[in-house]
Amino acid sequence: MFPTPAHPADATALCDLREACARWQQQHGIDQWSPGELTRDTFAAQIDRRQWWVLRTAETVDAAVRLLEQDPHIWPEEPTGGALYVHGLMVERTRVGRGTGSRLLTWAEEQARARGLHAVRLDCVAHNHALRRYYEHRGYLRRGTHDFGPGSALHPVMRYEKPLYHR
Repeated sequence: MFPTPAHPADATALCDLREACARWQQQHGIDQWSPGELTRDTFAAQIDRRQWWVLRTAETVDAAVRLLEQDPHIWPEEPTGGALYVHGLMVERTRVGRGTGSRLLTWAEEQARARGLHAVRLDCVAHNHALRRYYEHRGYLRRGTHDFGPGSALHPVMRYEKPLYHR
């Protein structure tokens, strides 16, 4: 099963999946996403820009990932050879532990290679140590933190990069 581009009709499912992930995080003391943070309209606009990819069974979205060609807010510097940026990796809770997230990351890495890019970049809240270990176990290297500055409601994020070696 490979990810397919999200369709406009998937906006509600993506919003619901994000909400479920945010509620689960809050219930487990993880301060990463907040319920109500993103709207259905936000997802619809991102789908229109072809940024979301989904894994589905029948008509259900089981997991999703957002791919960007740039992320100047968190990564103002462009790497030599270019990068693909991963955001919003989400897996439906009943699918967790089955390698779904790893499969999406591997697929994103393959997409970057196919585009001739030399790295995949992503970030997560700096104090989310479990997620940081997950990315590090998958070969992502720490590239420092990004602090959004005084007065920001956003937490500092740890930036990760996985160099890609072309065959």
